[in-house]
Amino acid sequence: MLPDHDEHRELRELILENQRLLTENNQLIKKLNRRSVLAFWFRMFTFLILIGAPFVLYFYVIEPYFTSLGSSFETFQQGLQEVPGWKQFYQAISGGE
Repeated sequence: MLPDHDEHRELRELILENQRLLTENNQLIKKLNRRSVLAFWFRMFTFLILIGAPFVLYFYVIEPYFTSLGSSFETFQQGLQEVPGWKQFYQAISGGE
């Protein structure tokens, strides 16, 4: 009882089709992995910029103006006390001193 020649051919075609689909699937998975890694690093870079930009802005742009004008944080804070509502807000945050 030898199997038919057509069954061998059909099995061979199915195995070749399966191999082709596996290769295509592997390529798609590699692309997805590459894109997810790039998206991760892009997100990290974006958050670094968003978090670091205020510090850079202060140290390189705003602070030199404060020092050149002779102002300090205390002077700035005293100026903020003149803003309507700020004094009550500051007292509420600091514990009602």
